[in-house]
Amino acid sequence: MITISDKTLCCGCTACVTACPAQCIIMRRDREGFDYPFVNSPDLCISCGKCEKVCPMLNPPKETTPECVYAARVTEYVDGSSSGGVFPYTAEKVITAGGVVYGAVLEDDMRVGHCEASDMEGVAKMRGSKYVQSDLYSTFEEVQEYLKEGRKVLFTGTPCQVAGLNSCLGKSYEGLYTIDFACHGVPAPGLWEKYVKALEKKSGAPVKHVSFRDKSLGWRHYGFRFNDQSVPYVEDPYMALFVQDMTLRPSCYNCSLRSGHSGSDLTLADLWNVSEAAPELNDDKGVSSVFVNTAKGRELIEGLELKPVAIEQAKKDNGGFASPAQIPQKREEFFSGVHSAEDLVRYMKSYVIRKPLFVRIYKGLRRWLSKVKRRIIG
Repeated sequence: MITISDKTLCCGCTACVTACPAQCIIMRRDREGFDYPFVNSPDLCISCGKCEKVCPMLNPPKETTPECVYAARVTEYVDGSSSGGVFPYTAEKVITAGGVVYGAVLEDDMRVGHCEASDMEGVAKMRGSKYVQSDLYSTFEEVQEYLKEGRKVLFTGTPCQVAGLNSCLGKSYEGLYTIDFACHGVPAPGLWEKYVKALEKKSGAPVKHVSFRDKSLGWRHYGFRFNDQSVPYVEDPYMALFVQDMTLRPSCYNCSLRSGHSGSDLTLADLWNVSEAAPELNDDKGVSSVFVNTAKGRELIEGLELKPVAIEQAKKDNGGFASPAQIPQKREEFFSGVHSAEDLVRYMKSYVIRKPLFVRIYKGLRRWLSKVKRRIIG
């Protein structure tokens, strides 16, 4: 029977929930706003141990070394993507072959959950980063059913979600393709939902559209947009606290599944080191680094124009490949005051670590220069 006594050892992947033959495990939200498995009916437990056997945190996959790494951009999809537009290209391949795609979607109520798509209209909703841990619902069960039917499935998610799916399936399926990304960590869905309500209260209007990576300010100096308002991400408290590691899931500070440990076929990331690795693509529109981990991964990107990049160059300046972050000193204090905060936006701003004035001026000047450059290039 799975028991969460140390929250740093649970990534919330739902593999245990799916694997339980007695269906006695549910996901329950804690006070910080993260979901954890909970044995809802202990009397139904048959002590088979499957919940612990499929846990990727207790049984992490072996580390893999990428076969090769490329810089890539898909012109058709780059504008609507956080970086280079590689994901929709791969999704289109699977859908054209009669398959289905699973990815994180920002739903109408602004919650983030994994959904299924069998056409590009559905894939469009999966594009763009969502800096919230997504609800997987019954995704793992659905994926397994499609695979048993012989259909191709492309699953995209965080490294721990990919590892959880692979572990839950228990065997390799020829029709399964998986993509993860360079993961900084995941903030609490409960906090995000509260923040949306706080934004609505502050603006006096419902939040109907959100972009965590609004590139109208440039790819490198992206913004956070809700409805028609966009600000540099460092000026939004939700985004600033995410980047400063304040709002991450406890397991993110102890993650053993990122940077080549998830078992994914492809790993996608922003190529922040583009000026050195692929200077011809350094126009602030977005470039992806593509880590090909398996033959299936290579199959997904066949037909793309690719430039080989050294692994060290591709990982440079990308925090998703760095060692897991240290737990911020005030993290516990921050979460303990979230529920009682009368003005959540102001409360969150009070925990943002402000850069020195000269650094802010310098970064503001760089954003302005990037904007001018984009206008010149067209």
